[in-house]
Amino acid sequence: MLIGLLFQVFPVAAAEQIQKKFPVSPNASLLLHCRSGNVSIKGWDQNEIEIKANRASDAVDVAIVGEDQKVTVQTHLLRERLSPEEARVDFEIRVPRQATVRVESERGDIVIENVEGNVTVEGVSSGIRLSRLKGNVTARTLDGPIVIQFSEGYIKADSISGNVNFIQVNGPELVGTTNSGVIRYEGDFGLGGTYVLNNYSSPIYIVTSDRASFDLTARAVQGAIESNLTFSPIPLGSALRSSTPGKFLQGRFNSGKSTVKVTSYSGTIKLQGLRPATVGAR
Repeated sequence: MLIGLLFQVFPVAAAEQIQKKFPVSPNASLLLHCRSGNVSIKGWDQNEIEIKANRASDAVDVAIVGEDQKVTVQTHLLRERLSPEEARVDFEIRVPRQATVRVESERGDIVIENVEGNVTVEGVSSGIRLSRLKGNVTARTLDGPIVIQFSEGYIKADSISGNVNFIQVNGPELVGTTNSGVIRYEGDFGLGGTYVLNNYSSPIYIVTSDRASFDLTARAVQGAIESNLTFSPIPLGSALRSSTPGKFLQGRFNSGKSTVKVTSYSGTIKLQGLRPATVGAR
């Protein structure tokens, strides 16, 4: 039977563990929308999407629609005014490594690992942890923290009040933005990319090793800049300068392969150098 002709719909009404498996193409899409609950999605070397779900009550319906190019999972509340615990559905999902993943969640931790397709995660109070990704990555929350680690690609992470952490993340472009959350980048700004870190009122921490190579422009409008890194003037451009001491810093670290732009309105920007073995260590 041709996989392309497969189309299945599984509405689940009883309060029980849900397990479904779909044969899919290597670059299939997974779309998940849930109100409350933890989500774990991992890539594997099989052309299948496997779904395991556990729900806290039968007041939540889980609708699963599967075909060879796309699998959609969505939770529906069967009663009004459910508490977050009553609306909770926890998911463990496996997808092909090349799959595209999109998750929308209001509450609960979201973990995605070992996926090489594009990943988009939107949460409200969800904590997001993304690890070992290689596609385009977009992560957004209202007040939940975001951690992206050991990943490469076009990366964008923003939160209103949640902290944003990058650990050993490299790519052609990385943008991290938050209003009142802390931003932390630990790594070497690799792949000759452009790295932009912006926030309004909280600290921005940069921890890098002596093997990093980047041109830096840092501005703290009403905050301050602290650094123990040694910068040299940028050739064919503005000389190393600080128009207002502790407010503006521009210079080259090593050969300047990547571009780093850091801005905070009233927060402190702190740049720290460590030995390569200690960067990203916990």
